[in-house]
Amino acid sequence: MALSLHHRGFLPLLRVQASATIKELAAQVTLVHTYENEHNWPLEATYTFPVPARAVVCKFAMIRGDGTRVDGVVQERKEARETYEAALVQGHGAALVEQQTPDVFSIAVGNIHPRETVQIELVYATVLTEDEENNSVRFHLPMSICQRFGYSPIPYSIPASSAFLDIVVDLEAVSPIVHIGSPSHSISLQLGPDPFLPDAAELPFSHYARVMLSSASDLDRDFVLTMRSAGLDAPRCVAEIHPFHRTVALALSVVPRFKLPDIPRQEFIFLVDRSGSMRGQRIAALHKALVVMLRSLPAQGTLFQIASFGSSCTMLWEGSRTYNQETLDEATAHVDGMQANYGGTQIRAALARCFGSRRTDRPTSVFLLTDGAAWDVGSVLEEVKTGVASCSTDAYLRVSVLGIGSAAATDMCEGIARVGNGTCVLVTEEETSFTGKIARMLRAARTPLLANITVDWGVDVVEERDDDDEFVVVSGEEDEHIDKGKEKEKTLLSMFDETFDPLQLDLEPVPPPPPVALPPLSRIQQSPFRLQTINPANRLNLYCITQDNLVPKAVTLVGATAEGTEIRLVVPVTLSNLPNAPDSAPVLHALAARKIIQDLEDGQHALARSVPDDCDLLARTVHASIARLGTMYSISSSQTSFVVVDDS
Repeated sequence: MALSLHHRGFLPLLRVQASATIKELAAQVTLVHTYENEHNWPLEATYTFPVPARAVVCKFAMIRGDGTRVDGVVQERKEARETYEAALVQGHGAALVEQQTPDVFSIAVGNIHPRETVQIELVYATVLTEDEENNSVRFHLPMSICQRFGYSPIPYSIPASSAFLDIVVDLEAVSPIVHIGSPSHSISLQLGPDPFLPDAAELPFSHYARVMLSSASDLDRDFVLTMRSAGLDAPRCVAEIHPFHRTVALALSVVPRFKLPDIPRQEFIFLVDRSGSMRGQRIAALHKALVVMLRSLPAQGTLFQIASFGSSCTMLWEGSRTYNQETLDEATAHVDGMQANYGGTQIRAALARCFGSRRTDRPTSVFLLTDGAAWDVGSVLEEVKTGVASCSTDAYLRVSVLGIGSAAATDMCEGIARVGNGTCVLVTEEETSFTGKIARMLRAARTPLLANITVDWGVDVVEERDDDDEFVVVSGEEDEHIDKGKEKEKTLLSMFDETFDPLQLDLEPVPPPPPVALPPLSRIQQSPFRLQTINPANRLNLYCITQDNLVPKAVTLVGATAEGTEIRLVVPVTLSNLPNAPDSAPVLHALAARKIIQDLEDGQHALARSVPDDCDLLARTVHASIARLGTMYSISSSQTSFVVVDDS
């Protein structure tokens, strides 16, 4: 756990309690951090903590030493900061949670009484990812933030911690649970439902389990839990009706299983992170993974290259070579000699080097093997988006990521794969085998891109109105100088006006920026905004929020191959029975809103249609749209924060 030393003091971390409920391929996690002010004066401190990049923070509370509990509220980021600082000035206890990056949050706690112990409670929802085998999933609970290259958005340090760690995970599956394990920690396992559940004796015993972990020294690495159960890969769509908004959230999960012929000719570039952060077990895991990947390439029509990067980037050969036994042996020997001795983690420059050297007569798949330990996520994603967009349709580019190591930066790794139309797989140093995960990555890379992918959410689509009255002005003032009801009167202009001095410039005040006018919410808000491809054997999660409370009977996913073969899947809709923490955002609405916000941040939206050719106005409109979603569904985001004020 990273503690900030740049405020007025330091709060020792005494205990971390994590409880999670896993159900329907989603998890709701409650974290309770216990801190103590050891000084004889009131203290303010800031600490940072990690969450998975795919997670959404949906509840925040502070419990004072006397047992007083104060729940947080969501406000726009600037307003929340002002609320927090005003509370401190007035002598009130307060706390503020802000997103620094999608996988790093900070919490400021102020006016903690002398010798007081305070608890910070935070709830987030996340989705599970695939694991090594079919019908297996993986739950990832990050416990630390790795040292990253570049400038941090907030100063922090990583001191040694003697905090006690408690983890309890309750699992429920639709079929008997076949296997539960953890590659990261030693766990205690209790099979069967919680005896305190209603009708526990009548519940199917083999569908339930509880995992427990207590440790005084394991905050230095992430907790990973794996589960296998029949039917986990089966298509499913669950719906959730919001308790007070007239909206329905839909979550569609599919692990596609269809066979298409491999791309006949393709180039594979393996971009290998050999920076200092990859030392030790990480570079050993990289060796093992890269050898498996090299030996699994298509035997025919394959060119390949290995690039190594850190502070600089070098290539194994001048250009990609034909894949055969001789070049494979040379590449394998090169991998065996790799060390983590390339300096800093400059991912953007390395990607640009690979994009610039790729062949343009065939598709290219770039596999990035890294821990993602760099802060410049925005510029890296822009590099990938530009590289992908600049390619022709018959020589397209895909970028996939194998994230290596406990505390790997999920924001960087998952973000690159998301905008690169690739896949992302995370592995820890402790895992003995990850051939199944690598097989999924390679299967996706060898499969042609699908076209015209659409989702019919089973909701009648009403044509969107472009009505000025429906727009909401959220900043600035409306222009009072435009009188649309009056025609301009014709006037006579003299060609020679002696009172006019052509050397005198008319100096007018600089006009204010145009106001942000948010368009009305679409009847169907979908994420991903545009479906670029479907990858066999790789889980596809789609979300939708509809602006009514009608639950459809089924949703339909449709795509087509380049040859015109249609791929279609109809999935019935069931009502969600996911648990919700009291007074927190409903899980599916929170996850759907988080993914829609992610699309807005990635530039995947239709706001440009309602905004003139003004980059600044478009950026402010995107920020306002994110703030609207964050406040509407009570979630933290880049534009919204949770704030707690104890004025008792």
